[in-house]
Amino acid sequence: MTSLYRRFRSRPVAAHLLILFGLWLLFFWRFFAPAPNGVVFPDGDFTQQFFIVRAVAFRQFASGHFPLWVNCFFGGYPFHADPQAQLFYPPVWINFGALRLLGFSDFPLIALTAEATAHYLAISVFAYFFLREESGSRVGALVGAVVLAYGGYLTGYPPLQTGCLETATWIPLLLLTLRRFTLTGSGRAAAAAVGVYALAFLAGHPQTFLLMTYLSVAYFLFWARTAGRSWGWVLRWLVVIFGLLTMMVGVQLLPQTQFLSLSTRTSLPFDQLARGFTPQDVVQFVVTKIGSTDLWQPLYVGVLGLTMAIIALPLRRDAVTRFWLAAGLVALLVSFGSNMALYQLAYWLLPVFRLFRGQERAAVLIAMAAATLVSLAVAALTGPLRQDQLSTLRSTRRWLRNLTPLALALLIMSILLAQHDPGLWRHLPPRFGLLVLGLLLAILALATRPFRRWFPTALATVVALELFSANMPINAAPQFEPYPDLALLEAMQSDAASGRWFRVQDDARMQGHWACAYGLQEWGGISPIRLQTWMDFDSHAPERARFELLGIDYLVSWKMELVTREGFPLQAETLYHGPAPSGEAKVYRLSGQAQRAWLSEQVQPASSKQALWELMAAEGFDARQTALLLPPVQNMDSSGGGVQLLTEQPGRIELLVQNAQPALLVVSEAWYPGWVATTAAGRTPTELVSGYLQGVRLQQPGPQHVLLEYQPSALRWGLAASAIGLLLIFILYFWKQKPPE
Repeated sequence: MTSLYRRFRSRPVAAHLLILFGLWLLFFWRFFAPAPNGVVFPDGDFTQQFFIVRAVAFRQFASGHFPLWVNCFFGGYPFHADPQAQLFYPPVWINFGALRLLGFSDFPLIALTAEATAHYLAISVFAYFFLREESGSRVGALVGAVVLAYGGYLTGYPPLQTGCLETATWIPLLLLTLRRFTLTGSGRAAAAAVGVYALAFLAGHPQTFLLMTYLSVAYFLFWARTAGRSWGWVLRWLVVIFGLLTMMVGVQLLPQTQFLSLSTRTSLPFDQLARGFTPQDVVQFVVTKIGSTDLWQPLYVGVLGLTMAIIALPLRRDAVTRFWLAAGLVALLVSFGSNMALYQLAYWLLPVFRLFRGQERAAVLIAMAAATLVSLAVAALTGPLRQDQLSTLRSTRRWLRNLTPLALALLIMSILLAQHDPGLWRHLPPRFGLLVLGLLLAILALATRPFRRWFPTALATVVALELFSANMPINAAPQFEPYPDLALLEAMQSDAASGRWFRVQDDARMQGHWACAYGLQEWGGISPIRLQTWMDFDSHAPERARFELLGIDYLVSWKMELVTREGFPLQAETLYHGPAPSGEAKVYRLSGQAQRAWLSEQVQPASSKQALWELMAAEGFDARQTALLLPPVQNMDSSGGGVQLLTEQPGRIELLVQNAQPALLVVSEAWYPGWVATTAAGRTPTELVSGYLQGVRLQQPGPQHVLLEYQPSALRWGLAASAIGLLLIFILYFWKQKPPE
């Protein structure tokens, strides 16, 4: 045992990495334990959005197709262009490959859990190596890594939105590569920085990537000037790094840019964009879940962590500490959104900033700054102290002792309130109890400093104990089946199993993306980034026309009498009446028959979108008989004919069309740039019909095969750019430059 302890002490880096691994196991072991000890992430974005996105992609991958397009929600969706699909993020494909080697044909929920939790281990290790160089202390790096990985921000909502968590994971490694590059000027470090930037971008949360880019550029400027680099060198390398990055991520960037330009994100009003923390939210720094409905506490780093962050500058008084203090304060002010004036300045001055809402997400930078300040303070405290530093330490202990009676009084008051009205106040005693415990542990940890051998252990233990106590329960829900067998789906699933094509519509009674989970296709969906065409059609097209054009044969609704929102009664058969995942519901089988494609009898121009909706809402309008097109419009009438669906898979529809003369073929699939139709006359892009669907002009009479394929040119150009970028990164990797003298 003594020999093992000596070996442990002689390899501190390996020992610290082993400690980080042990803490990771301790925090997440229940997510992999069987019942009754097992827990899962709660139902919501994790299960209904990101799990389904993975499942849809893996299903296509397992069947031999690359998942560019999905057809189970929104009437068709450019899957690869949505950044939150994370389709080009390498860890996703490592996950997929491992599952295929293990023989899986469906994506299990435990695989997404493993992917998400593995990123906590990764960010703790990345933070350790970055903070070791930034603070010059291995103990400081260990404590700071624990604060970052298990603080209130990363253990709050990010694991439920994997793109947010997985993008943030790369922040410390990016800062490490940039630091090394500014100090050494080596091409290897520059290439590594570009590679880490690319991984963070492909991880799929543009807002977090943008925030980390702001921080990293500021950090690069700081260290470049500290290292004596000229402004010319700085500007030149910023152009090189971001130029190569743009090429590297072209496979995602070009389709994503096109997608976002056609989405609702380009038209969000200022009031929606500017929402963030309220001033009273700063209480999260010391008291968790002060509100009874709070689900996360992104500003919480523990009492000892907050104490270390506050005293970092008095202890060190150096430029590095001032930089991180300034970075944290600026991020905090921006995170308040319109509640602080700084946000409006950022809104007008920072590039791309105005595209994103939810300004409280700037807490990711606060968390990074706090962890670094903690590391810097611990580095100072574990070394020899000057007289002024000893005075700061004594003052800190005195402040903590003076605050303890106040915290005890608040705890007693909260207990009395909870006894008087448990429903309103029962959440407060555990919160103030944690505050009291944190103060006592912080006092105890700082009191052990004279015992130099045990002081680092005390600091790391107290920080971990505080953070684990506050944050381990946050996202630990009892095990459940997110998409269980439901009686209300039996008729729909039986109909789909027969091979007949149709869509369904849910009026807020089912789980998110439920149709994808149950092998159906729906009109709705919960993806936060939506095409403007979908929003317009959903908002303005009459429901009766939508049911006809989208092939909606089944409706899951809260309505006990079936009428459209315009008050038009519908003929339907009630198949089910009873409980649904989100309340009582009825399942209706609408009269009529869904059609995958048809030949319009006439084409009618609409001078504008508003005119199109008015024409569609006109009394007696037949949505299938008349195709509405925006100018320019070529008149085309059809004498009739038939359309037969031959084969279909996401992104590929093959039809047999019987048309006696030139005609307009309408296909019930969402129109989006990149869809190409191959007809007897050759290849041609499809066009937008009736505000949402795809149209193909058949210039020659049939019978003829018509093949519609999704082949986005933005993806082809992006692939070419990424290939060139990889080649240039390889060249840069072997480029060398002497450090400044």
